[in-house]
Amino acid sequence: MQAQLGSPITGRQTPVHYAYVARYEYSDVVIQNDNFLMLSASADAYQTPAGCDVATRPAGRQIVFTDRLGNTVHRIRITAPHRELIIAATGRVCLNDRSPDVSDVPLSGLAYGPDAQEFLTASYLVDPASVTAAAYAAAAGAVTLMDTVGNVVRWINENVRYERGATSVYTTAAAVLASRSGVCQDQAHLGLAMLRARGIPARYVSGLLTRQAGETHAWLEFLHPVMGWLPADPTRGTVIHTGADYIKFAVGRDYSEVPPVSGSFVSKGSGQLDCATAEVFFDREHVSVADALNLLEPGPR
Repeated sequence: MQAQLGSPITGRQTPVHYAYVARYEYSDVVIQNDNFLMLSASADAYQTPAGCDVATRPAGRQIVFTDRLGNTVHRIRITAPHRELIIAATGRVCLNDRSPDVSDVPLSGLAYGPDAQEFLTASYLVDPASVTAAAYAAAAGAVTLMDTVGNVVRWINENVRYERGATSVYTTAAAVLASRSGVCQDQAHLGLAMLRARGIPARYVSGLLTRQAGETHAWLEFLHPVMGWLPADPTRGTVIHTGADYIKFAVGRDYSEVPPVSGSFVSKGSGQLDCATAEVFFDREHVSVADALNLLEPGPR
C-alpha cells in the first residue's frame, strides 16, 4: 500500500493576512548577518498561499528558494554594521474551513514507500527507540491508524503539561517524556517519536494558530496511506483540525530543520532574541511590512 496525495478538501475559502516580527540584539557590532527564514505559508489541501513579503532592518541582499521538502526559504545576507536586527514578514493565504472525511485503516496493513522512511527513523531531536514502551502504553492497544494517532495525541495532551521555560530548542523527545513538561514544540516532538515507534511516519510542522497568535506554533502531521499527510496537534489534543485554525509555514523531521529563523553572524559579541510576535488578520484588505513592524510597539493598532 503506497501513500498517495490527499484529494483537495472542498469548502469555503477564507482569505487571511498574517504578520510576524522579531528583534535581535547584539552586545557588539555585527559586520555580517546571514539568515534563513521559513515564514511563508506553504501550499497543501488546507491552504493556498497568495504571497509573502520579508524585510529586515538593516536591509540585506535576499534570495528565495524551495528546499527538498517543498518549504519556501528566504535567505537574507546583511553586510551593513549593526547592533540590532529586525526581521518582519507578512503574507496572505486562503484557508479551507472544512475537514476531510478520513477512513481508518489497520496498522497491520500499513506499507509506505521509500520517501516516507526518513519520517519513521531517528532525527536530531526525535529518537523513536527512546520512547517505544511509552508509545505502546499511550496507544492503549489501538490496532488502527486513526485510533493510534488519537490515543497518542490525547495521552500527550493529558500527561505533558504546558510549561514555559522548562525546556529549550535543543530538548529531545526522550527528555520531554522524562519531565512530562514543555511547550508546543516539545509536545510535537514527543508525538513524532511515539508515532514513529508505532510504525507511523510523522513530521514536524511550524506555523501559526489563527485565533491565538502572538507567537509561532508547532504541531505534527502523520502519513495516511490514502489521504496523504494529515494534521494532529498534541498541544490542543486534536486530530484532523479545520484549515481555518492554522497557517502552516514549513515541515521537517523535527524543529532543528524548520525553525522560523536560523542563521549566523560575525561579531566579537554575542546575540540574543529580544522579542518575537505574530498576528493573524481576518478582516484586512492589506497588511504591509510596516504593519508587522508596528507589532513591536505597544498600544492600539
